[in-house]
Amino acid sequence: MCTYRRVILATMTSFCLLTLGACGPSRTGTNFCRVLQEEIPAIGAPIATPAEVRAMVSRYQKLLDVAPLAIEADLKVLTNLLEKSAQVDTSDLESIQEVADLAYAANKSALAVAAWTKDTCAVDISLGANIEPPRIAPATSIAPTTTVLSEMTTTIAP
Repeated sequence: MCTYRRVILATMTSFCLLTLGACGPSRTGTNFCRVLQEEIPAIGAPIATPAEVRAMVSRYQKLLDVAPLAIEADLKVLTNLLEKSAQVDTSDLESIQEVADLAYAANKSALAVAAWTKDTCAVDISLGANIEPPRIAPATSIAPTTTVLSEMTTTIAP
């Protein structure tokens, strides 16, 4: 009877671990770059209205949901800045100053995210543009061999 309970417990534990592991988004560089490619056309668009700010917050939240640990904290700082920007009261100088302070404080994070996305995804996130071809291993091929024939001349001395 005790063995039966252990088998049931082991089966349930395995099922729970597999189910919970499959529920969350994949936080790999590859998956992040895939999501970034989907969002990149709109990320480079200028932000002028509150609706555009909210849309940008949504884009950055999608990226944050799949961000690898290497950039998660920095991307969270940028997402927070966008969220605060969406809530700014333009008639309140303190509200404006708070967002300005957050923008200055987010500079280091912005540089870190920009460097990581450039190195990993070949994307300049600040411009919202692909800057290089995607990182694909070059095809291996054998270089053609060339043979250089040189004429040999013999001079006979008299």
